[in-house]
Amino acid sequence: MKMQEHISRTHDSRFRIPDSTPSVGGVELEYWVKGAGEPVVFLHGGVLTDWFGPLADELSRAGSYRLVSYHRPGYGSSTLPPQPITMAGQADCCLALMRHVGLAKAHLVGHSIGACIALQAALQEPEAIATVALLEPPVMTATADPSPALTVLRATTAQWKQGDLAGAMDAFMRGIVDPDYERVLDRVLGMGWRDHALKGTDAFFQTDQPAVQAWRFEEPEAARVRQPAILFLGGNSTKVNAIREPVHRTLMSWLPNAEGHTLEGASHLLPLQEPARISALLTAFYGARIMAHNHWDG
Repeated sequence: MKMQEHISRTHDSRFRIPDSTPSVGGVELEYWVKGAGEPVVFLHGGVLTDWFGPLADELSRAGSYRLVSYHRPGYGSSTLPPQPITMAGQADCCLALMRHVGLAKAHLVGHSIGACIALQAALQEPEAIATVALLEPPVMTATADPSPALTVLRATTAQWKQGDLAGAMDAFMRGIVDPDYERVLDRVLGMGWRDHALKGTDAFFQTDQPAVQAWRFEEPEAARVRQPAILFLGGNSTKVNAIREPVHRTLMSWLPNAEGHTLEGASHLLPLQEPARISALLTAFYGARIMAHNHWDG
């Protein structure tokens, strides 16, 4: 069965990052653009690519936004560079795509590792990032005890290296995301998500995990993220993996201009479980900042 379609894609294309771009030159990204208005760029999490389909639909109904979504390197038909890609390289991909579609500045919305990439992009080109929306970024340096996540990741990486792609994906999803993930994904995305997830599992273990585990984001880096930030935590996420609430709490204390929201009943699947609630909070968040900007400009 085909995966359920979400955003009506008014522009569907590929972009080759210029060869002059360090580390990611020549990477081709598959991307989509919809609508007109405030620019919003989505950075998807690991394993799946359609984390933001329902949220993008909600935002397109809620206001005037130019929505940009893309498959990160190794996902979908987006390509990988010949050398391992770092978090800085992931941010370079996002920033290069923004320039390609004519965005001098945009709001970034990231889920999981995508939220870490949003933070890295804010560090690399702060003038290009208006705000960051962070849905449970796995910032391992923001908790005194990352072992609940690292234990699962080490075990699932070993499964993946042994060629057990389906087992690694299932154990990761149950231990990090939500033990009930299959029921939620079947309901929201339709039955076809499994084939896409297996391909994404390769990209996740080959590309995402080495990059995010080598990434250092601590209080000095957080202090440099001056953009308004909105953080989301699933109310059930810490029951699934104990790093979630400590990381959320630490980032709230580190980031100088942050607000936080806990979505009761949600897990790390929160963009698929609660797209309407997240859309409403984002719409209010963006609206307040647009009004403040217009006030000071006026």
